[in-house]
Amino acid sequence: MKKFVLAGAIIASTFSVSAQTTAGKIFSGPDAGKSFQFGSEKNSQILLDFVKAYNSKDGEKELSFYTPEMAKKREEMTKKSIAYIKTVEDVPMAILPVKVPGSNEEIVMLQSVETRVANNGSKETLNLFELFRFNKDGKISSFTQYGSIPKTNEYGQTSGGKYITEDPKNEVNGRAFQFSNRGEIEAMEKFNKAYNAMDVATVLTFFAEKVKITDFDGNKLELTKKDLSQMMDGYTSLDWKFTSILPIKIAYTDPVSGVFVTSTEKRVSKDGSVWNKSLVEIFQFDLNGKISGIDQYSQGRK
Repeated sequence: MKKFVLAGAIIASTFSVSAQTTAGKIFSGPDAGKSFQFGSEKNSQILLDFVKAYNSKDGEKELSFYTPEMAKKREEMTKKSIAYIKTVEDVPMAILPVKVPGSNEEIVMLQSVETRVANNGSKETLNLFELFRFNKDGKISSFTQYGSIPKTNEYGQTSGGKYITEDPKNEVNGRAFQFSNRGEIEAMEKFNKAYNAMDVATVLTFFAEKVKITDFDGNKLELTKKDLSQMMDGYTSLDWKFTSILPIKIAYTDPVSGVFVTSTEKRVSKDGSVWNKSLVEIFQFDLNGKISGIDQYSQGRK
């Protein structure tokens, strides 16, 4: 039913057009307070021709539908899209042109389902709702896109995976994971830079007052900032290089997040010995955005 919302609106508007020539309301911007009226079929057809060019991966023709300024902005992105996509099929579901009375511009709304197959084999389907702004010459000067991702998609979901607890009755058992975005990546990168510079004072700013650690040997510790301040005392150099940072949280829980970090680290001790490992570590960021827990796993490097 959702796919036909816009189509239904068009039909309803057609029956009432004789009694009402304007409808709706704009709430912000220079046209705030004004209503809309139907636009032209000409711009609707231009947009459908644009979709045909897009589906045929004809970049030159696709760019010809834009204003010169918009074409310049879209040129590089269009080239990359064509190079990435093997096939694309954008199927229109409904189209509706509207305008503000007295304006030379029109907005054409397009509801569609787009299926893409990439050259690398990835497949993606999107339910799209787009607003294309046309100038007086019938050229696209801007557009805004909204989309929803079907659950059958191979990638791009907003949640996924499963958290499994020892107690199956735990309220979070079976819940999916979501990406977290509370500044964890930036914090880890700054932490990494300070760590390699052996800047203990800055490193400590990323930690909570007490930190629970399960180290590489399975030892469980609870350290204070005072304890952590001595972490670099026995070394002459530290070289910790990230290969990935993944901040996630359990769906429908508080903002506490876990940041999975894969890396390599080389530590040179004052006695000349070298510790060189490949690492997987999970950093827990508490409600205040501080590191309150670390679980560590390592593998020797030849």
